[in-house]
Order: sequence, then structure tokens, then C-alpha cells
Amino acid sequence: MIIRNQKDFWAGLMFMGFGFGMALIAVLSYQMGSAVRMGPAYFPTVLGGMLGVLGLVIFVRSFVSRLKAEASTVRMAFGIGDFVIAVALFAVLGWASKALLGNADYGMLAAAVLLSAAALFLRPEARPLVFIVTSCLVFAYLLKPLGLVLASILLVVVGALGGHEFKLREVAALSVALAIFSVLVFVKGLTLPFPIWPAFLE
Repeated sequence: MIIRNQKDFWAGLMFMGFGFGMALIAVLSYQMGSAVRMGPAYFPTVLGGMLGVLGLVIFVRSFVSRLKAEASTVRMAFGIGDFVIAVALFAVLGWASKALLGNADYGMLAAAVLLSAAALFLRPEARPLVFIVTSCLVFAYLLKPLGLVLASILLVVVGALGGHEFKLREVAALSVALAIFSVLVFVKGLTLPFPIWPAFLE
């Protein structure tokens, strides 16, 4: 088969890898539960499955796309060397944090911040991708110490830094709305045991 849209091809592979991989890890590592009484594996499995199915649709579409060649060609903002350095930085800082502090989370977060700062100066064209990934890591690693409200606000703020323009009012409104929505749905509605505020405030 002929790949007619490289962007869809690689995006579909990435979504399938992350989605199905996350679902598989969750199923093998945690209890599933049910829709009424969700276990820790339920949400990542459903979310990962949905992401994987979306990736499959995009992947299949890459073979039937009718876009012009120049519109569907992938232009990478970074090279394989950059990718290897990023993975090595995450591995080294994660290991060092685990050895020194007993927890790899802070090392992973430090690696994300360092890579974001490096991208600003060395690879400005990769800025949107780096900041979106960084915002997800910031949320994941700061959810427990800072609570759902502050972690959700940081998720939106850091992600918005990767855009072409940063409008403070829009970012503030979106971050507050997401924080309220997250608390109402996940803590109040689904009764998931997420901390809402930092421990010292609760």
C-alpha cells in the first residue's frame, strides 16, 4: 500500500502506541473494577483505548488521503540526536532522583523543564510539541503534592506557553474552568481519591 499522507501515518502510529501501550500497562499493573466502582486501571484503560482507536482511524486514513504531497509531508522540528539526548536526560535525572530522594518524579519533572528551556533557545520550531508534553508531565508529577486544582491550572498555563500567542485572560478563564470541571467530575462525581489542594492546605 502507498502512504499518501505521512502526517496521518506517523500521527496514527504515535496515537496507537501511546494509547494501546498505556491501556496494556494499566491492565497488567492495576485492578480494573467496573463502571460503577472504578479501579485504578479503569480510566487509563478506557482513555488509552479511545486514543488507540483514534490513532487507528488516522493511520488507515493515511493510505486514502487526497491531500497534495507538499501538504502531507512531515517536517520534523527535531532530529534523532535530539530525541536520544532527551531520553537520556529523562533516564539519568530519573535515576538520580530515585537514588537521592527515593522518588523518580522530581528528576522526570526537572528533565521536562530543562528540555523545555533548551527548546526555547535551540529548537524554537519544536516549542509547541515540547510545551504540550511538558504540561502533561507537570500535571502528572505535581498532582499529588499540589492537588488537582493547582495541577490543572499549571497544565493549562504551561500548555498555553507553546502557542503562538499567550492571552492571559483566556488562559486564566480556561484554567479556572478546567480546575472546577475536574473537581466536580472526578472528585465529587466519580469520587476518585485525588487531593484537591496541597496537603498543608487541607
